[in-house]
Amino acid sequence: EIWEIYNATADAHPMHIHEITFEVVNREGLVLDDDDEVVEPIQLDGEITPPAPWETGVKDTVIAYPGQVTRLKARFTTPGQYVWHCHIVEHEDNEMMRPYRIGPVQPGQPA
Repeated sequence: EIWEIYNATADAHPMHIHEITFEVVNREGLVLDDDDEVVEPIQLDGEITPPAPWETGVKDTVIAYPGQVTRLKARFTTPGQYVWHCHIVEHEDNEMMRPYRIGPVQPGQPA
């Protein structure tokens, strides 16, 4: 799968996806207004950049830079329910995690 992580904030976020490793494909800028804020609805600016040299190979965490979409390529093979989240401590401590499921619903998982 190709995942796209959109960062419309002014801060960089180290994003971590549980249970898999991935490759950073590229990044693309988001259109900004005169105040350097992301235009809504979100639009891509067409400026695509490859991963930095230190981002090649398999990863489990990537920095989602402000005003950009970060694209990742991952293969999901182990059925279950997992989470992805930002590794900023305040975000983790406040349970700012998003669930995702690989495969069909398994017994005991939340709906």
